[in-house]
Amino acid sequence: MPLDPEELRKMDIKDLYKRLDEYNAELLKYRAESRMGTLKNTSAIKNVRKDIARILTIISEKKRSKKNEKTA
Repeated sequence: MPLDPEELRKMDIKDLYKRLDEYNAELLKYRAESRMGTLKNTSAIKNVRKDIARILTIISEKKRSKKNEKTA
């Protein structure tokens, strides 16, 4: 199930980085399984990559908003 962007926006940046590390580890595991030929759900790699992109997008949004608050 994909991550809910609204739920991610409520999280702190540190928690988002922690979640990002978890998804990167999961992606590494799926890629290794894919190379060995033991991955049953091949769409899992695509789904994890999209979740990573969602997290990175929200992190950049939060950084941009903090930067705008400092300059204003």
